[in-house]
Amino acid sequence: MIETFFIYALGVSVAIFLLYFLGIALAPYAPSKIKNEHFECGLPASASTPKKANFGFFIYAIMFIVADMTALFVALFVFGLDKHSSMMASAFVLIMALAIVLAMRELQIQEKKEEKQNVKNSRLF
Repeated sequence: MIETFFIYALGVSVAIFLLYFLGIALAPYAPSKIKNEHFECGLPASASTPKKANFGFFIYAIMFIVADMTALFVALFVFGLDKHSSMMASAFVLIMALAIVLAMRELQIQEKKEEKQNVKNSRLF
């Protein structure tokens, strides 16, 4: 079992290095003054102050990561050889579902507070 893992790891490592060096060998080499300048997101560097980041979808990114990890752990429980693994998987899914419901409720409460604050601010102007 361990020998198989080491053979697999060695094969993956060799494949990564082979693809890397193959890319270097086949890539065109044409340095120029423009290519050596600093760029920000493909645009010339600017001295203006950066805009604030919008974290509106941050909670959804976190929820996606949580759901992805939940699926991974459920798969580990389902394919487990223990006789109690399906019961553990069910308990884990219930706990995660409860956590997701509570997080979504908190998100709705936060959105309502922000909406009230925006309405209050718009009345001031």
